[in-house]
Amino acid sequence: MAGDASKSSASLPLDSPDWLPMAVPHRWLTERTGSRELADRDLTKLLATPPPRGVRSMVRLWPGEERRLLPFSYWDDDKHYVSSYSGRVEVFPQRPFAIGPKGPIHEDVHYAWKPDLAAAWPEMFGSTQPAATPPKEEQAPAAPLMIPTPEPEPVPAPDKAPQSLRHGPQIDRVYPALRKEFPLLGKAPKSLSINRIRTRLRRYWKTEREEEGLTDPSPDVVAAAVEQLGRSDH
Repeated sequence: MAGDASKSSASLPLDSPDWLPMAVPHRWLTERTGSRELADRDLTKLLATPPPRGVRSMVRLWPGEERRLLPFSYWDDDKHYVSSYSGRVEVFPQRPFAIGPKGPIHEDVHYAWKPDLAAAWPEMFGSTQPAATPPKEEQAPAAPLMIPTPEPEPVPAPDKAPQSLRHGPQIDRVYPALRKEFPLLGKAPKSLSINRIRTRLRRYWKTEREEEGLTDPSPDVVAAAVEQLGRSDH
């Protein structure tokens, strides 16, 4: 499914209002499929497919001045993927930013090209097949096409954790890292040892380590957080 962004997207204006945040098509896909997880998968697959069956994408890198068109290979084989696990539509893996109490302090923002979405799924923006044209004398003045504006998706409080979770300065740094590395509820696979899990999580603590002088959570703390969130069978 990989494509060449330089060939397929070179003419797209990076500052066009036709670049839609990923939450817009994701909301429609969730209603269509009845599942946020299926919407994650379908949208990721669509972004990895060139038009006319797929959709081109762009990222604005924090602090937002730099915009980049993304090749279709960016989304291939789960190199990057859409996830709505946290209650927000995000793209993982993210560039490492400092982790605050409510998640990363900053993040890059990804967009989909609206004309490609309309071509792939015309009904997403209310397009329908035209009815048979009545005789000229019966025709009424054409009404302007109204494209419904999606209602903002309610975002649950990110810091509202299950009551049963343990909390502390170090273990609270592990929970968000686990949820980003393993988006299915933060559950690490049973096949991974604690040391391997900790090694994979260290990139999320890089900024805190280098700029704030914080030490990484110990293997015991990582093990406790993994036990709290549970394991997956994969």
